Amino acid sequence: MNHRTFRVLAGAFAAALAACSGPTSQTESSVPNSPQPAAAGDTAPKGAGPKAENAVDKFARECRAGLGRAREILPTITAAQATRTIDNTLVPYNQMMMALEQSSATAGLVHSVHPDKAIRDAAEACEQEAAAFINELKLNRELYQAFAALETKGMDAPTERLVTRSLRDFRRAGVDKDDEKRARIKAIDDELVKLGQTFSRNIVDDVRSISLSDASQMKGLPQDYIDSHKPNDQGKILITTNYPDYIPFMSYADSNPLRKELYVASRARGDKTNGEVLKNILKLRAEKAKLLGYANWADYATEDKMMKSGKNAAQFIERITKTAQKRAKRDYAELLKFKKKNIDKNATRVEDYEKSYLENKVKAQSYSYDPQEVRPYFPYREVEKGLLDITAEMYGIEYKPATDAEVWHQDVRAFDVVKQGQKIGRIFLDMHPRDGKYQHAAQFTLRSGVKGQQLPEGVLVCNFPNPRTDPPALMEHDDVVTMFHEFGHLMHHVLGGQDHKWIDQSGVSTEWDFVEAPSQMFEEWAWSHDTLKRFAKHHESGAVIPEELVQRMRKADKFGIGLQTVQQMFYASISLRFHTQDSDSLDMQSEVKRLQEKYTPFRFVEGTSFHTNFGHLNGYSALYYTYMWSLVIAKDMLTPFHKNGLMNKEYTFKYRDLILAKGGTKDAADLVKDFLGRDFNFKAFEDYLLN
Repeated sequence: MNHRTFRVLAGAFAAALAACSGPTSQTESSVPNSPQPAAAGDTAPKGAGPKAENAVDKFARECRAGLGRAREILPTITAAQATRTIDNTLVPYNQMMMALEQSSATAGLVHSVHPDKAIRDAAEACEQEAAAFINELKLNRELYQAFAALETKGMDAPTERLVTRSLRDFRRAGVDKDDEKRARIKAIDDELVKLGQTFSRNIVDDVRSISLSDASQMKGLPQDYIDSHKPNDQGKILITTNYPDYIPFMSYADSNPLRKELYVASRARGDKTNGEVLKNILKLRAEKAKLLGYANWADYATEDKMMKSGKNAAQFIERITKTAQKRAKRDYAELLKFKKKNIDKNATRVEDYEKSYLENKVKAQSYSYDPQEVRPYFPYREVEKGLLDITAEMYGIEYKPATDAEVWHQDVRAFDVVKQGQKIGRIFLDMHPRDGKYQHAAQFTLRSGVKGQQLPEGVLVCNFPNPRTDPPALMEHDDVVTMFHEFGHLMHHVLGGQDHKWIDQSGVSTEWDFVEAPSQMFEEWAWSHDTLKRFAKHHESGAVIPEELVQRMRKADKFGIGLQTVQQMFYASISLRFHTQDSDSLDMQSEVKRLQEKYTPFRFVEGTSFHTNFGHLNGYSALYYTYMWSLVIAKDMLTPFHKNGLMNKEYTFKYRDLILAKGGTKDAADLVKDFLGRDFNFKAFEDYLLN
């Protein structure tokens, strides 16, 4: 999986439920935190001074403040009213959800990024309490009846949409069930929050490593990687399963046995803890689905998405797999051919832990492209500046350092987003790895924009090389693409948080299986020489990345997309099948093995336990198909840009206004139709995959 994004859709109940497994919002740039001291020689930003004596208690109190306000507002909404109106029902409801978001967002973010474990633990507890209140709201009949009594005739379209979708979500939550069933659903929801936190925490905490005896075992790796991995006090070099260690090692290390050892270590994470946790999650989800009248969790989870049913999701997976199979077989044959010719003349197959390494070798030999050739053009600071400059031009905005922002670590950078002289939001960039931090790449919502009430704030949480500790912090081009992808989510959140008065229509609160499309589309800006030449300059010579090199890079990128696509369908099939089969009889390890060998040409590697570290099984449940579904839409949305230019403001502004700025005010299919002037289709995606 290349671009993992952890998303919380703010507002209403579908969004609030997502908040149980991740971050949402917070008051004006005031993240409760336990400040950390700066390293020697560094100037600590505001909020990075000595740790306060009562930091944990202070954080816990501040984190719960929003939840307390939300509890106070609830009875003012449910109190008897002669006539239900926007002012006595929807306005206080909006205020309640904004207050609740302050607690749930703060907790979810701090739980994922704070350097102090005691603070992270306190955030986890706050997150559970906020989630429990959310679960109460979903099943609150008085609140449901208040919405049901509203007269929608005469409402503007966004407000009518708020009411009708909220009523739908109440019913989907089980508000109309009898007392016994509602009590059981509430208990299930509360337990799922705790189990989900445990599942995710077990993955984060289970960092494994392999031990090398000397630097010669790192042959093939970039010199800066070798230089940054010195022997420890025992004379051993440790390579961890954290992404900044793992990805380069799997891509470049010449030692096949060591790559296999690291692969097994990574894919075995959680094997001692998460098997039982996941089994309980699946069992409870299945029970809840049946209580609500659905055949299985997949049908329940997809019903309010673009996909509409588990059956449709299964058919989509098979359609994409069938389309990609021919190219995947060709990709695999080329890998095997290279291996037989250059490594092992008796080879009969390629293993999964060899794939990345062999792909790079084939690209170098057959496409005259070596990923290490472009790394000198991507020092982290220049990539960050280039990304900010490009998006500023695309969307007519500016970024100004937010000098008053409190941060939770000295490496976090904050910027105010300004449009025509007015501040429209704030972004935080937490871009470098550290112990205890969320290990992948994600955009976390810190605050949802509500017109006249609050500005949107978002946080990028990534794990790229750190220019403070390891200059010049050269990035892989894949990392650059990931950074653009995640920034696409950030722009969707900030630009979509401007003109909507209801919190559940702000930012990325569209259908879950659409939210990846704008980010996947924005990856294209990391592949174009017209945009790359703005910032991709050699860290030593200052030379601009050559257009010829970018062309070779793009050509080489086409190799392997068949394998990448069927690999994604393997992940999607796990996500879906685990939520359609009987949890009591499901042998998860055997099912992973079966699905891997059904969808990909790579056989299962003994000693691995992928399902226990597949974090999306918690956050996305049955919905991992989302990534490929969104990619189909993204490729179609790119068609006018391919024709008219990536930086053509007529289209960047049109895209900003018709897709990003609309947030959740319309169905995603209608947003895309407004932008393209027609319904989206598969043609652009199939051209990308087959040509």
